[in-house]
Amino acid sequence: KASEYIALLRKGSAERVIESCTAEEIKRSRDLSPDTYTYLLAAHVIKGDTDEARLVWLRVPSPHKTNTELQRMWNITRALLLEDYPNIYPPSPTPLESLVLSHVRSRTLHSISLGYKSISLAELQTMCGISSRETARETVTNLGWRADDDEFVFPVLPESRPSKTRLALSEIANYISFLESV
Repeated sequence: KASEYIALLRKGSAERVIESCTAEEIKRSRDLSPDTYTYLLAAHVIKGDTDEARLVWLRVPSPHKTNTELQRMWNITRALLLEDYPNIYPPSPTPLESLVLSHVRSRTLHSISLGYKSISLAELQTMCGISSRETARETVTNLGWRADDDEFVFPVLPESRPSKTRLALSEIANYISFLESV
């Protein structure tokens, strides 16, 4: 099952992993392995649903909470929930953790591009778990962002971002359609 789950997560099918693990949890609630909970947490984090991951942790049986892999995945999830960026990225991640953290890093970079006009290189490194300045500068360059000599980075908005006007028009159109159908 583990290799199947990792393959699905690599393909971007976190939802299928969640469905499979949840079905397994319902079917075999008493003798479920800690690995199933680990993959369930990982899938929720990859999907960006840390609140749901927290709820999974709450229903993990106490004896399973001592499992090393599950504990490490929970530590990542908890750090995300608390926005404790220095503790999101463990020093020696397992392959599953690396997969999860690459999704977290991508989502963080996307959020930075939407929410920041400028950010210090050091803060970018902390938020994305990038240890070296050279790697951080390389990341900035690969994203097409600008950096200055004073160690500040200027993110560029992604092109695929819909305009606020278009979003507002879409919401109005949906509201009118709803009213017409009532």
